[in-house]
Amino acid sequence: ERVYQIPDAGRTAKGVLLAGILPLDADERITAALAVPSFERAGYLTMFTRLGRVKRTLLSEFNSVRPSGLIAIRLEEGDELGWVSLTRGDQDVIIVTEQGQALRFREDTVRPMGRAAAGVNGIKLAPGDYVASACVVESETDLLIVTTKGYGKRTPLSEFPVKGRYGKGVRCLGGKRERTGVIAAARVVHPGDEVTLISAGGMVLRASAADIPQTGRATRGAKVMDLKRGDEVASVAVVGNEQRDVD
Repeated sequence: ERVYQIPDAGRTAKGVLLAGILPLDADERITAALAVPSFERAGYLTMFTRLGRVKRTLLSEFNSVRPSGLIAIRLEEGDELGWVSLTRGDQDVIIVTEQGQALRFREDTVRPMGRAAAGVNGIKLAPGDYVASACVVESETDLLIVTTKGYGKRTPLSEFPVKGRYGKGVRCLGGKRERTGVIAAARVVHPGDEVTLISAGGMVLRASAADIPQTGRATRGAKVMDLKRGDEVASVAVVGNEQRDVD
């Protein structure tokens, strides 16, 4: 859909019901949104699921989207699509789990597939663990990790070695989960970026990525967001440096 169909609104506005814009089924919900300048450009939609599947499909296969939508991935029972990224075909991607594992691998280890395919295994999950985030790796960046209880840290992506697809990955969060909570989100950030943390209760915190401590992979980080009892971090968004975006 076109972005102009969604009206501008203030920070505290309720917003519009997307069911009035998108033809969603009764049991369907939106899990990922992506800005695409043109579906005719070269590249791939690279998709990741909560149960660790990954799939690449040529962007051009979505050039003619019907009003009712097109199938993007076939999901196994109990799984759901969680993250979608635009990739060039020669990049690394990193999958981060709720319990603190991270696996970095080359996207070209995932062969391109048609829209109706189910994808392949991306990361090997421990029992009870789920994917928390999946990102495209950029040079000279950090992996920002934020937990449900408001702990956060940045770790240079150079500390995450490139591994083969469908491994367990390496540890990316220390501490006890009773204290830190599980990982709510992970994002690739530059030091000049701004990050916005949003809680399930509707609280918003905006900070510079450079103000979040940079520590090693196995550390728990520091408290970056104070939360009310019963509230937790639900989402993290990155606002890129305007000068870098122009460049």
